[in-house]
Amino acid sequence: MKRLHTRLLSVVMAFVMAFSFNLTALAADENDKEEKEQQIEALEQEKEEQNQALDSMHTDKANTEVEIESLDNQLSSVQTEIDTTNSELEKTEAELEQTKKDLEAAQEKEKKQYETLKLRIKVMYKKGDTGYLEILLAAEDITSLLNSTEYISKISDYDSNLLQSLRDTRTQIEALEKQQEEEVARITQLKEELETQETELQGILDEKAAYIQSLNTTIEYTEEYIQELEENISMEQQALAEIEAEIRAAAAAAAAEAAAAAAAQEEAAASGDGESSGSSYVEDVSGAYKPSYGGGWVWPSDTTYLTDTFGYQDWRGGNHNGIDIGAGYGSPIYAAASGTVWIAGYSSSAGNWVVIDHGGGVLSVYMHASALYVSSGQYVSAGQSIAAVGSTGWSTGPHLHFGVMVGSSGGYDGYWVDPLGYVSP
Repeated sequence: MKRLHTRLLSVVMAFVMAFSFNLTALAADENDKEEKEQQIEALEQEKEEQNQALDSMHTDKANTEVEIESLDNQLSSVQTEIDTTNSELEKTEAELEQTKKDLEAAQEKEKKQYETLKLRIKVMYKKGDTGYLEILLAAEDITSLLNSTEYISKISDYDSNLLQSLRDTRTQIEALEKQQEEEVARITQLKEELETQETELQGILDEKAAYIQSLNTTIEYTEEYIQELEENISMEQQALAEIEAEIRAAAAAAAAEAAAAAAAQEEAAASGDGESSGSSYVEDVSGAYKPSYGGGWVWPSDTTYLTDTFGYQDWRGGNHNGIDIGAGYGSPIYAAASGTVWIAGYSSSAGNWVVIDHGGGVLSVYMHASALYVSSGQYVSAGQSIAAVGSTGWSTGPHLHFGVMVGSSGGYDGYWVDPLGYVSP
């Protein structure tokens, strides 16, 4: 009995240590998860801000391009006006040049007529008519001569009309010359103003073009930064998924450790002094069993030798939640029914063990294996070899502990039933 208490205490201590380790790992994973979630949230917020900035830049770029189009139209209009003004200026300058030539010709013609007039006066003087000579000598120039009423009254009508016509022509040409000079000045000023406007518009266009180029560079950089943020978010989300998987695995391991420790504790209590043979509670079932690979439940071992049965026994003061099948080391362990492997791993109490989920809340358990041939998540068929008999965990010799749980809701939360209600040796 003392050995029994010592063994039970060892089982409990092992369970506490394993369970505490899993809880510590679970808490650490939860902290890592919270940290990753905060990092992802910060990256998502930064990405959102950058996307808003990118949208603003695209809007600004579109507005600037509209402004550039308007400025281009204005510049084109100004350049057209400059071309028109240049044409007008060239035409007016040509007209002015011709007017100057006409004025020179008129002045030359007037000069010749004046010389002719003087010659006529000399002739008159020689004939004894001194009135013309006095007028000629008194006149300072042709204008004063023409304005002399005394002269007008003495010269012939022909000379008077001719000189008046010359004077009128010269006056008109001088007026036209002045008008054309003013027009040239006006057009020249307009041209200068248009060229100034053209320079200003071109300067604004250059600034807008430089701004567009700067925006394009910033947009490209921002898009690359957003892509980098998305890659970082993806990596962090992957890391978070791995942490969550570790949390689920740690939780499952903790639950499995608890269940395995409880099962091992019951098994240790049932084994009494630790010997698996020679017990009055050993049942010898004769006959060989050949596993069937059909869809029903099959015997999980090549041997039918039971070293312990299921249920409550007064001498051990507790329940044994499965049956123990004595078998040779390394002999095959078979899946009792088709299903999905839930647990395939190691427990300090159950050793190498496998738990298969058969659906409908039914689980089958296989403990103390020397080797495992399946992995978690794998689908197995009834009669498929899943492990080899061993003596790992809390075991005193090679055997298979086989149990059946019903009423499971996705974990180790159902209740144990006699496996012999499902399989028959």
